[in-house]
Amino acid sequence: MHLYINTTSPFVRLVRLAIEEKGLSDRVELEVVDPWGDPAAFLKANPAGRVPTLITDDGHAIAEAHLILRYLDDIAGPSVFPSDGLAETLAIAAPALGATEASTAIIIGRKSSDSFDTDMVGSKRFRSIAEGLKRLDANPPRDFSDRPDIANFAAVTLIDYVTFRFTDRDWLADLPNLRQWRDRQQGHPSVEATMPYI
Repeated sequence: MHLYINTTSPFVRLVRLAIEEKGLSDRVELEVVDPWGDPAAFLKANPAGRVPTLITDDGHAIAEAHLILRYLDDIAGPSVFPSDGLAETLAIAAPALGATEASTAIIIGRKSSDSFDTDMVGSKRFRSIAEGLKRLDANPPRDFSDRPDIANFAAVTLIDYVTFRFTDRDWLADLPNLRQWRDRQQGHPSVEATMPYI
């Protein structure tokens, strides 16, 4: 398989966490692309020009992290969407995924407006991030060592992405449960192998 990625996308990280946890790293070739540069082969695979995009062994192009995760669940366990406690797992993941969407919207919005952070849309996105983190603090996911799933994938991805992108804020200052949860994930192999970087 072939996975188009960049090194900062939180949606790429969700997929890479699954690849690592499922032991599929040796079956997936990673290709770093600049989605804003519109490379021809990448656009052929995904005309929307978004990472991640997976090319399966039989040549099918699958875009969007959640669809790729669904496909990977068919290839190998453990399931990202476990049937045991699925509703609870999804309920924990939802605010983290929403806050991650908000955080990427800010980064993209900054490309078109220097005042994006303080305009109505930017301010709403920052509130979404803060609220998502607050909800995770009230109801953190399981630890990776207990069971890797979409909830802890989403939580660690959100925490590390906002810490990486918005260095002027201490996002976890008033969220002791979430800070302790993140500290416990330190050193977990898939978490360390997929950290965002420029």
